[in-house]
Amino acid sequence: MYSGIFNNPFLIWGRYRRRWFRTTLTISFQFHHTQIDGAHAACFLDMLQKEIDTLAI
Repeated sequence: MYSGIFNNPFLIWGRYRRRWFRTTLTISFQFHHTQIDGAHAACFLDMLQKEIDTLAI
């Protein structure tokens, strides 16, 4: 059984950048495979991208 700060998933984002007609935001998502399945992580990131796409910037 794991204990410590690495038990919780990490979601870290950087600075957004605007270039020409595109705005990008760097995101890092770290988790341990015993807690989150890769398919669930991909689903989360897909839902996050959809939410970001709905923002009016």
